[in-house]
Amino acid sequence: MALAIDEEIDRKEGMANDYGNLGVIYQTRGELEKAEEMHLLALAIDEGFDRKEGKANAYGNLGLIYRTRGDLDKAEEFFRKSLALDEKLGDKEGIALQYGNLGLICQTRGDVAGACEHWSTALRLFEEVGAVPQIEQTRDLMKDAGCTTRGDEEGEA
Repeated sequence: MALAIDEEIDRKEGMANDYGNLGVIYQTRGELEKAEEMHLLALAIDEGFDRKEGKANAYGNLGLIYRTRGDLDKAEEFFRKSLALDEKLGDKEGIALQYGNLGLICQTRGDVAGACEHWSTALRLFEEVGAVPQIEQTRDLMKDAGCTTRGDEEGEA
């Protein structure tokens, strides 16, 4: 319904958001081909008027799809594209999310030190913005991987 309205009035930003939201729904359902199609449509619209926030979101979502498929190189490429845009925008939470995703890529590849480094950066940024669920999730990932945290280094485990 929202997409039909946005298309009717040619509201590009709304259309990009609608396609992105549909992509997330398809991702949740496990329909990765359809999800990818929706995120690529959103990305194409966002690229058309250089909407950096929208492109960052689309790149991140595409990275998640490729990670789910096991294509770690492609996932990393998209997470890094999203990270670069989030850094230009100064979006600390977006930056933190992508460092968290890059940590998962490192972990999957067996690079625990790299994963810990990325998660440490993500944790610091999540703490700065007060993203409590993400703070807890990142701490759990770090603990499970055997990463040392700032508290561990200071003897405050």
